[in-house]
Amino acid sequence: MANTKQVESDHINENELVKQVQRGDTEAFNPLILKYEKKIYNLIYQRVGNRETAQDLCQEVFLKAWRALPNFKNQSIFYTWIYKIAVNCTIDYIRKRKRQFVYTCEELPENPDGVLPILQTQLSPCQILEMEELGYIIRKTVHKLPPQQQRVFRLHYFDEIPIKEIAVCINKTEGTIKAHLHQARRNLRNMLLPYLQNEPLAW
Repeated sequence: MANTKQVESDHINENELVKQVQRGDTEAFNPLILKYEKKIYNLIYQRVGNRETAQDLCQEVFLKAWRALPNFKNQSIFYTWIYKIAVNCTIDYIRKRKRQFVYTCEELPENPDGVLPILQTQLSPCQILEMEELGYIIRKTVHKLPPQQQRVFRLHYFDEIPIKEIAVCINKTEGTIKAHLHQARRNLRNMLLPYLQNEPLAW
């Protein structure tokens, strides 16, 4: 019985904090952050698998919640509401990463039947597991590139370092860096096409 009373008390306190924020008390939002920050972080981390990314997205979630709080109508508990914001932020992030990866593979055919259905469609929440699998396959595929291609590919596309700076960093010409990137994209295309066509991977 005591636990039930505690839950009811917490819910009432949350509602009051939300009302205080809506009335202009900015400090009232801090207890809500402290209460749910760890839960939201863990939720995101389970989906993206990267601590820094999860931290950034967690901050984005609370920023969006702060901005949207004036429209919160108390029709659901606060955690349910911010949970939905976190899921949507995570989905948006995964969509963006997919688009970025597509741009790294410019040599892929533009409209082959059945080759790019995953990369060309919008995700629904139920497709998150498919995205997690795709992310795993992409990481494994990049790892199978020849060492020099893998290094250059990661520096340019994962770390977002310009070709000119990569050339200086590893003491190679810009032409050599471009050639490595071209070969890496070609190899990735060849290795990933079976997966995108729902066929078994050779490796």
